[in-house]
Amino acid sequence: MRMVGFLAAVLVLFSFTMPWFQVDKWYGTEQVTMLNIAKELYNNMDQIKETIKELNTNSPGTDIVLFMSYVIGVSLILLGALLGLTGGRGGHLLGIVGMLLFTYPIWATTGEKIMDMISYGYIVGGIGFLVGLLGGGAGKSGK
Repeated sequence: MRMVGFLAAVLVLFSFTMPWFQVDKWYGTEQVTMLNIAKELYNNMDQIKETIKELNTNSPGTDIVLFMSYVIGVSLILLGALLGLTGGRGGHLLGIVGMLLFTYPIWATTGEKIMDMISYGYIVGGIGFLVGLLGGGAGKSGK
């Protein structure tokens, strides 16, 4: 097993319990973890289908692209973390692509405010995927 890739995936999975974003609300600051994001996304599949249908028929193409980028990004982050446990680079690459797809719609709607919203869980997850990508493929050659 490739230990660096495995440990990096464990770090990413651990980051799911940390706040990825801090959002200012009228009552204070709300911290959002990746577990909260995934739970809200996958517990509301009927709402997602309805949103896709509504965006596809009632609004410009940009809205559907941003929404699908968000949904696919979250899925790739979760899949990348799980596949990263095998120690290879593939899962970590999926995770980085997922983070880019996940972040793009947030950046497109908030602009520069995203830098104030990002919290340490997001950074730890990104570093975990990057370390896994760079060090995950190294292993014994078997000779």
